[in-house]
Amino acid sequence: MEATVNDVVSKLRNLLGSDCITDPAVTDGYLWDWRGLLRGSAACVLRPRSANLLSQSVRICREAGVSIVPQGGNTGLVGGATPDDIGLQIVISTGAMRKIRTVDPVDMSIVAEAGATIAELQTAAAEAGALFPLSFASEGTATLGGALATNAGGISAVRYGSARDLLLGMEVVLPDGRIWNGLRTLRKDNTGYALKYLFAGSEGTLGIITGAAMKLAPLSVGREVAFCAIESEDQVLDFWMKLRAAAEGNVRAIEYISNSCVELAKREGLRAPVGVADHYVLVELTSSRPDAGLKDVLEAFLAERLEDGTIVDAALAQSGEQQKQIWRLRDDQTEIQKKAGRDFKHDVAVPVPRVPELLRRSRAVIESDFPEATVVPFGHVGDGNIHLNVVLPATLGAERAAEQGKQISQAIYDIVLSLGGTFSAEHGIGRAKVDMLEAKRDPIELDLMRRIKAALDEDGSFNPGTVFRPS
Repeated sequence: MEATVNDVVSKLRNLLGSDCITDPAVTDGYLWDWRGLLRGSAACVLRPRSANLLSQSVRICREAGVSIVPQGGNTGLVGGATPDDIGLQIVISTGAMRKIRTVDPVDMSIVAEAGATIAELQTAAAEAGALFPLSFASEGTATLGGALATNAGGISAVRYGSARDLLLGMEVVLPDGRIWNGLRTLRKDNTGYALKYLFAGSEGTLGIITGAAMKLAPLSVGREVAFCAIESEDQVLDFWMKLRAAAEGNVRAIEYISNSCVELAKREGLRAPVGVADHYVLVELTSSRPDAGLKDVLEAFLAERLEDGTIVDAALAQSGEQQKQIWRLRDDQTEIQKKAGRDFKHDVAVPVPRVPELLRRSRAVIESDFPEATVVPFGHVGDGNIHLNVVLPATLGAERAAEQGKQISQAIYDIVLSLGGTFSAEHGIGRAKVDMLEAKRDPIELDLMRRIKAALDEDGSFNPGTVFRPS
């Protein structure tokens, strides 16, 4: 097999030239997952500059029976873009395909190649007087293709939906090398199966997304940010219900942040603009209308919540810099927790009314059964998606930490599922949650997914080991 792979690499080098990378000093950056927990090996890394070149690369690999691992910005948290450790797979990065083809503020659509970053799409849309709504902490590195492949959510999903909700059309290289061009910007197109939604969230197991047409929204000209201190989990939910009714569709984000998260942020030099509390909520209101009066709306709402006891303290940002500093308490959490110790991430979601119970029960179980652990939950309370993370001391031995982490994860997932929730809200399955998917998903659902996989990728050559075990 190694001789076959070497022959494939030679053909790929003839096709792509220097975009077929074998230098270990360069390829190493493509072989680690973002958290540094998984490291694979690959025969080479490809960076084709067009869908046609990517298609030809896939055909060469398919003819030789060599498997492929698609990769976008490599910011995933479940190992879905990391090759195995054997060294015979080929990583195909879409990072060199980053053209923004069209931005249409009349049609309110943007068409771009898969390697364009989310931040680049936001900038292009803003320059045309529109808003690209998808937004999350890694948007400067994460790519459009990767965001769609994982159906990324983020802070604005409560208002605009996840990546799939913004999707209009798609271009995909299939496992047999054919290119499906579905780059349509139609809002209504009821002509058969909506194939685009099949590839969104498929994590590179059914095809490689090379381009997409996405919805835009009206550009926000007004923005207000507040940070609130809250005493109980139930009051967090009550706050959201009252804000949703009062803000008339202007809520761009409502983020839950636990006291433990804020305390970790303080260690890194950040400052909370309110007094100490067990729970915090970060709120952002935006509007495309300059006369929306968002500041007056938010000030009045916060005053009412202070009066009725829903919140115990609040700070309304008075400048763009203050807004930025408040958001850092939320946006920097992933990096902060990574530095704090051995962090175990749980990207879970429950029905919104069950969020308080999720927070209470999880904290009670972890603090009782694992006294060395610190529960550091934060997330998107408006859609029920909480990152229920746990940090163990860095001084804890690797073997003991791994065993405790496994037990902690099982305890959290048991609670989540008992509340009608999911163990993967926006990060995907990747390699990390394959066992969970097989154990917890309905057998009929799993059978249907496997049939779809077999129909499109009969050889099992696209991202084997992600979502399902290799066949």
